[in-house]
Amino acid sequence: MGNEVSSSGVRPFRLILMGIAASALLLAQTPGSVQGRGGGRGQAAPVPPSVEGDWVRIDPVGAGSWDALTRTFTPALLTPEGAALAQGGGRGGRGGGRGGPGGGQTADTGPHEVGVPYLVRQNSCSFNGGGQLGMEYDSEGFHMVVSRQEALVVQERNGSRRIYLNRTAIPDASVRQPTSSGYSVGHFEADGTLVVETGDMTPGAVTAGGYRTAETRAIQRYTPSADGKHLTITFTWIDPKIYQKPHTFQYFFDRTEPGSYALETFCDATDPLWNQSIVPPVQR
Repeated sequence: MGNEVSSSGVRPFRLILMGIAASALLLAQTPGSVQGRGGGRGQAAPVPPSVEGDWVRIDPVGAGSWDALTRTFTPALLTPEGAALAQGGGRGGRGGGRGGPGGGQTADTGPHEVGVPYLVRQNSCSFNGGGQLGMEYDSEGFHMVVSRQEALVVQERNGSRRIYLNRTAIPDASVRQPTSSGYSVGHFEADGTLVVETGDMTPGAVTAGGYRTAETRAIQRYTPSADGKHLTITFTWIDPKIYQKPHTFQYFFDRTEPGSYALETFCDATDPLWNQSIVPPVQR
């Protein structure tokens, strides 16, 4: 019986072997047969929560303002060199928020005559969408888009920030002009956390009493909650010349509800009224 052949001249057991091989090949190409991380055959790999989308910063301690919120942070523990730099660098602002230390704000606190406006910013806004976005996102929130090459962060007030996902090295300050938001490279961890390292920043103050130079490194961890509705951004500033120990603080964000939309921030850079505040009226 083992020597019998079919009418086509092919022995039956060869047909059986060919059928088994074809079935195995088809099974290997079926997406549902992929073995997941931590799961058995037939289970797809779990998809971690995403950092993409629209995020709005929340105030979990009820501080009511930026300064009141940051006063709840643990102050930076500086070296003598770092303390001297921080003292000489002035107040500086929020570590590169709103386009750099100080955010372009100007001190104009003396009394003004009637009809003379107070100036609150050196520049009202800029042409062509502004420049680099700051590293710390205020109550305006931010939008993040992720591709294989980079993560792009934008706000309604203009400006953007790029985090390169296909690079690992930060250029030396001698080959790149330092900027307010520096040069950022990042990668994703298994739980969906985006880890970003930034260097080559312009010198200036850092939130909660810190300071930075082009050699300072800032590590940001964008960690989404398991349900993807909340986001924690943990900052860690590292520079042994400036800090006695790494300087760390956190911000918390909520994902915007479905159907939400952002109001456009309109600004006319040719209009000087945009950098003015109160105009003292005639006293009666």
